[in-house]
Amino acid sequence: MTRYIDWMLKLLKWPAALFLLLSVPALLQSYNYFNFMTVKFYAMGAGVLFYAATLVVAGYNTCHTMQVLSHELTHTFFAYLTLHDAGRVRINPDGSGGSMIVKGGGNWLITLSPYFFPLFAFLYMLVMPTLLRMSDGHWLVYGVYGYFIAYYWVTVLEQVHPQQTDIIKEGYIFSAILIVGANLYTTGMMFAFTSKSWNGIDIYLRLVMKLNIEYMQRLVVLITDNF
Repeated sequence: MTRYIDWMLKLLKWPAALFLLLSVPALLQSYNYFNFMTVKFYAMGAGVLFYAATLVVAGYNTCHTMQVLSHELTHTFFAYLTLHDAGRVRINPDGSGGSMIVKGGGNWLITLSPYFFPLFAFLYMLVMPTLLRMSDGHWLVYGVYGYFIAYYWVTVLEQVHPQQTDIIKEGYIFSAILIVGANLYTTGMMFAFTSKSWNGIDIYLRLVMKLNIEYMQRLVVLITDNF
């Protein structure tokens, strides 16, 4: 089963990249549909600022170690998600990075998952609706969510660079398309979750798909008109 999953992902690698590339205009337009002038987003923004403050107070080394940990745990999460046997996560004592062994070779989804999937924010999203019910929608719940979102963004920006072995392994062109396109999707879904919880994500994805179809139709008309 693991080999079949890896084979399917290998087959879908460049089609997925092409889809993400063509989705960029729709994803950028989709952000215009969010109303950021609400208490929810203000609280989320406060969480982002609080994380920025922790970077100064806690120091670079502490924050960097946590970033490496989340990076390796995300590899592990997607390894298990694609039915791979993942080895023990190791964090280098000198803070230079970490490692996680995937038995069976792995796939591009495992390799690049830390650069587009906010693991800690996702885990918090699973319990967030319950926390909101218990606290009667208290703004602090959204503030913590903003903290995890900022943690994810900073981690990605810190770890995406030309010397990154994961990016070299999957190739610069594919990695660039996947990381940019998938992060536009990820960010939009996190905003949608802030607006209307899990139902908001469903509405958001439907909107992006609708916009995608509109842009595809325009592209087809543009091509046919020039031939």
